[in-house]
Amino acid sequence: MDYLAQVIKDGEVLVTSGNVIRVYLRGTPEYEVSIVHRFPNGISEVTRYVVEPGNELELRGLMELLAEKKIPFGLKSGGHISVPKIYPPNEGVLIYMKQFDHIKYDKEKKTLDVGAGVIWKDVYEYLEPFASDASDHAPGVVGGDPQVGVSGWLLGGGYSLQTNKFGLGIDNLIGFQVLLPGAQAVCNVSREENPEIFKALKGGGHNFGIITQFTLRVHDYAKRTAPVISTEFPESASSIVKDFLVRFIQHETRPEAVVVVAAFRHDLKDGKLESFIPLSAWNTDSSLYQIPRVSENRDLAQFFFSGDPSSMSLAEAYEAFSFRHLPVSLKTLQTDSRFVHLDASSEITKNMLNADLIERKLFTSLQEGNEIYWNSLTVFTAGNKTVVMESTPDLRGRMACIMVTTYTRTLIDEAEKHAKVLSLLMAANQGIRVSFEIWPFHKNAFNGVRREDSAWPHEEGKVFGPLVGWFEWSGKENDKYWLEKISNSLKELRKVALKENCTTENLPMYLNITLEDTSVKDIYRDHYEELKRLRRKYDPNNVMGLAAGFVI
Repeated sequence: MDYLAQVIKDGEVLVTSGNVIRVYLRGTPEYEVSIVHRFPNGISEVTRYVVEPGNELELRGLMELLAEKKIPFGLKSGGHISVPKIYPPNEGVLIYMKQFDHIKYDKEKKTLDVGAGVIWKDVYEYLEPFASDASDHAPGVVGGDPQVGVSGWLLGGGYSLQTNKFGLGIDNLIGFQVLLPGAQAVCNVSREENPEIFKALKGGGHNFGIITQFTLRVHDYAKRTAPVISTEFPESASSIVKDFLVRFIQHETRPEAVVVVAAFRHDLKDGKLESFIPLSAWNTDSSLYQIPRVSENRDLAQFFFSGDPSSMSLAEAYEAFSFRHLPVSLKTLQTDSRFVHLDASSEITKNMLNADLIERKLFTSLQEGNEIYWNSLTVFTAGNKTVVMESTPDLRGRMACIMVTTYTRTLIDEAEKHAKVLSLLMAANQGIRVSFEIWPFHKNAFNGVRREDSAWPHEEGKVFGPLVGWFEWSGKENDKYWLEKISNSLKELRKVALKENCTTENLPMYLNITLEDTSVKDIYRDHYEELKRLRRKYDPNNVMGLAAGFVI
């Protein structure tokens, strides 16, 4: 039964706290804006409403209503990936935490309070002005890609550009504010205050309550760092890139700060398959790890930062590192006339886009009279450029992984092979992108971490990380096909990883990028039973069991 429909009036819902919360009904402009995700995955098919609480009191009232009426719900922070596990479908709501957007830096304590509705780009931009002219250092945090939400990334673990030096995102959490099921107010959670919940929230997902604020440890960083080298190699250079990766991985004395990531990526655009290898490297000592160069290289950082800076701020480094995930290749951006490049400071408005795009006769298939459908365009900003491009209709996708302790040439070859095999299936099944990413972590990345300190099991001396797959396609009718292909490919890759001693049977799966059919026990391993006991203790009525995701 649609209980919300009975209590909504004029786009608002009155909750038990006496507060009124904005509600957006499917089909309204506000709803369409609020459900935007990098991978939408048909989120509108399972949620009739978006509810946007403005403060903790409104959130408490909403939580009481959901608990009383047993209304299934999802939570949105930054809106990176939507996996619609809301049951029963079409009766759920999406709680959009957009209004929890505060950020506060405490210089004395070296901590940063961040609201649950914030994305990492907001965090990096907020901290930049605190870099002092009198010092060579600036404050920074262990964070994720700029367009990813703080909340989802932290609650799952958080592998980062800074993991080699400072561990995972959850290893740098020192406090939360959380609304527990049935609570009358948000409570503070830390190692000293509510320590059971503190541990459970570090990698425990949305299983114990709704987090409204995170408190992060702030580190001192160099004000200017070595620039991120972000390059696209042609597929023909794969042997050169693989040789480089193997040499890098085998060099056991490499500095902890060094980061190298490469992906075997295939994009299908207008029926044409484009295959290339994005490679990002940071803090590399060229005397030890000479970055390969070939004549067809395309430099992403140089294009998006309008130059080749000799150094970067930490915020710029995070952004340059994320260029490997751009919706299209740099080659396509530079050569396809349907992409409009604007200065990042330009105000993006319907009128400006219509005037510019129609005058140049771009996106003509999307025109309706003298206007272009606003929702049929994707606008993204990278560096100092804003790019306007045609959206993919009914975009679907997943990020998925196997967990590995290291890489061998054989495993890297296998990842490349699987990416190629899947790419050949895209044309017949509305595929858009297939990619497998190689990201080796330093053997000291988990130094100082004790297994019992967090819900997600990891510890000093036993470093592992995800071999990441990125998959995109169009159309709900293709979901089953691609999910089966992805799952089978991952199983085969894992067999090779086991044979190569690059993984073990009991490594925990990574909550943030695992397929929805993964067993929750496989995520938490030997921590699962204790976490289940805590769930019963703090959520006896199973309110958070109504939430989409991996329920303990």
